[in-house]
Amino acid sequence: MMKIFANPKAVVNNKYGQYQIAVLNNIIAVSAEGVASKESIERYVQDISDIVLNMEQKPWAFLGFLHGTALLTKDAEKDLHKSVLWRVSRGMTTSALVTQNTTIEAMVKAQFERVYENAQVKLGIFSTEKGAIDWLAEQGFVADI
Repeated sequence: MMKIFANPKAVVNNKYGQYQIAVLNNIIAVSAEGVASKESIERYVQDISDIVLNMEQKPWAFLGFLHGTALLTKDAEKDLHKSVLWRVSRGMTTSALVTQNTTIEAMVKAQFERVYENAQVKLGIFSTEKGAIDWLAEQGFVADI
C-alpha cells in the first residue's frame, strides 16, 4: 500500500473502485488504474473538483499513482486537460506522477506529459513513490509521511 494512503491523517475518498483520492496537507494524491473513458474521467473530475473546492486557496500539488493500462481515450484526455486547467486556477502549481506500475509506460508518460505541459504545470515523472514524494518536498509540498 502507498504510504500516503496508509497515513491516518489523510482524508481518503474511494469511489467506483477505479481510483482513490487522498488529501494530506497541501497534496492531493490519486491512485488510478485501467483505461480512463470519458465517463470515468467525468466522475473523477467531479470528485476531485469537490475536494479542491474544500481546500484553502493556497498553492498545492498533485501526486498521481498510475497502475495497469492507465491510458486515456481521446475524449478523456480533453476532459482531463480542462480539469487540470481548472485546478491550476484553484492553486495547483506542481504535479508528480508515479508510472512504474503501468503496462505501457512510454505511452502513459507521453499522454500525461502532453496534458500537463499544455496546462503549463511543473511535472515530474517517477518510478517510485519515494522519488515523487522527495521531489514534491523539494518543491515545497510535504506529505508528512
